[in-house]
Amino acid sequence: MRLFLKHILNMPLPWRIWVAVLFMTNMGGVFFLPGMEARVVLGGLLLAVFQQNIIFTRLGFVRLLGLGHFHWIAMLAWLVLRLKLISGEPILFRWVVAVIFCCGLSLAIDTVDVVRYLLGAREPTVVIREDIA
Repeated sequence: MRLFLKHILNMPLPWRIWVAVLFMTNMGGVFFLPGMEARVVLGGLLLAVFQQNIIFTRLGFVRLLGLGHFHWIAMLAWLVLRLKLISGEPILFRWVVAVIFCCGLSLAIDTVDVVRYLLGAREPTVVIREDIA
């Protein structure tokens, strides 16, 4: 896990900012516990970290890491269905909309990355000294 985080910290600055925004948006769920939306989003985040760590361990920091987010498709569909039910709670509603936006954008980026990988762009997107040693 430590090596995976080193790779993230060696990404170009705009991507590090994006990863931080995505992570913090999802982590916002801690403020809405024990609500169901919070548990689903935080559980989805943990599952993504777990899946990405497995992909990273086996293949390195490659474009397939986006597969670790594909379970978010179901999560986002469920969250969209929840919007009407939570519309009376404006702070929760805004957080869920932010999660839908950020995770949806992430899925679009991930889809492009996975397709590029399948088309032959299999080189690591970030290489650090430990990769070469």
